[in-house]
Amino acid sequence: MIALRIRLLCAALACLVSQPLVKQPLMAQATADIIRGRVIDDSAHVVAGAAITITRGPDRLVQTTTTDATGIFSSRFEQGTGDYLVHVLATGFVSARRRVQRADGEHELIADFTLARDLTTLAAVKVTADKPVRASNNVSAFSPETGASEAWSNGVAGRVTPSGAGDANAIAATMPGVTITPSGVSMLGSASSSNLVTLNGVAMPGGTLPRAARLETRVTGATFDPTRGGFSGANIDNRLSAGGRDFQRRNGFFTFDAPQLQATDAVGRSLGLLNSGFRGSVGADGEIIRETLVYNLALDVGRTTSDPATLFSGDADALRRAGVAPDSVARLLQVAGGLGLPTTGLGAPESRVHNSISWLGRIDYVRDTLRTLALTSFYSDARDGALGYGPLSATANGAAQSDRNMGLMFLHSQFVGEGHRVLTQNRVSVTQSRQRATPYLAVPGATVLVRSASDAATNDIATLQLGGNPWLVTDDARWTTEASNETIWMARGNTHRFKTQAWFRGDGLQQDATPNALGQYSYNSLADLASNRPSSYSRTLTQPQRHATTWNGALAL
Repeated sequence: MIALRIRLLCAALACLVSQPLVKQPLMAQATADIIRGRVIDDSAHVVAGAAITITRGPDRLVQTTTTDATGIFSSRFEQGTGDYLVHVLATGFVSARRRVQRADGEHELIADFTLARDLTTLAAVKVTADKPVRASNNVSAFSPETGASEAWSNGVAGRVTPSGAGDANAIAATMPGVTITPSGVSMLGSASSSNLVTLNGVAMPGGTLPRAARLETRVTGATFDPTRGGFSGANIDNRLSAGGRDFQRRNGFFTFDAPQLQATDAVGRSLGLLNSGFRGSVGADGEIIRETLVYNLALDVGRTTSDPATLFSGDADALRRAGVAPDSVARLLQVAGGLGLPTTGLGAPESRVHNSISWLGRIDYVRDTLRTLALTSFYSDARDGALGYGPLSATANGAAQSDRNMGLMFLHSQFVGEGHRVLTQNRVSVTQSRQRATPYLAVPGATVLVRSASDAATNDIATLQLGGNPWLVTDDARWTTEASNETIWMARGNTHRFKTQAWFRGDGLQQDATPNALGQYSYNSLADLASNRPSSYSRTLTQPQRHATTWNGALAL
């Protein structure tokens, strides 16, 4: 029995040894598997950035990857087993998994997925963000400054005559609390010298602005802002905005004054109060270069003429109403001719003429939305002839006058700092003005008292003006340079607004004319004039030229 068992065991061992060894696991370890595929959604759009997790069986080795911009993924197992579990996860989609097994000895396994949208997950996603609050320095009629007593020229075009449109003083006079005085506008009784006229916040010497200019005017009487100074009466600020980027706008005005459409009485007609003239103004704004340069320009030209009555050109009615008899004027002309005293000056016109031209323009560089560069220029020139003409003055007693103002302003505005929330603005300006008055005749002046009978019981005494006019002499030149920096930022959104300012200004004055440099004679009668017996003589012997310069600076928070 024992021998039989031994024989059976030997036979089994012989069968085992005779069969070949099976090395399939070792072959599988030596061959690599590649698992690849493509992930799309239910609308056949690729899903980029999906997370792919591949688990190898049976040892549960895990590899991860993501899909590229075309939705394709690929992963390599150096020791492939042919059995894998692929899991796909993408935000906004229902996750999916699939078992991939080797078939027919292949070593590149394909696993494509089509993901359905996960509406529940989409509804739960909520993105919130705080909009950055940027500082601004835009001042308009719809956003007046806090704590300021000011008014804007809303609808002012209907309250100013066409001939006065563009005049800053005329526009300011339409505001409550502002009145017109011989020296200028007055705010609540203050002197006009305490006023400040500005253009976009920078000092402006004066002059008339074009009627067609697209600008706004505000008058400020008081403000709590410490960065606004230079006035104790009224601040007349003219605001010229940048050109529009959406539309090209054109506007024009033309006014014609016809004497035939003017009405006056006999006195007005005899004094030459009727006048004729015109005024034309054109304006335009828009883009010069698309999304790069914008402009806002205006030009104004005007002319007015009239025929005022003078001592030797007025009619008899005008002379009588002025208090002098025509025969006295004839006698005066005879005596003046005998003395060699001219009654007409060199270049003295017979008519009073007023010519004016004004220009206002602004060009902005707006390509960079965080930075603005603006250049503003203005120019005005007004010339008047027959200054001082009247029914008791000779034409030689008149003068010509010119008033010229010009300026150039540069603005640099930029958002800086974290989030570009801080606004800094730099301004530099240079302005110049000059007023000149020159008599037509460079000889001493003379006044003669004449008594004429206006009726049987009353005598009028009038003062007649002859020779040159030594008082109508003016040569006044002024200049101003100004530079400032304003930095504005917000704290806690719109809760608090802070502003700092560094300001510098220089003013210069030069007066060269000497009034009454040639002297003035006074005669009590025509007889005294004929015998050359003046009752008095006055003359300014010397007057030094006036030069003045003032520098000011300020820091404010």
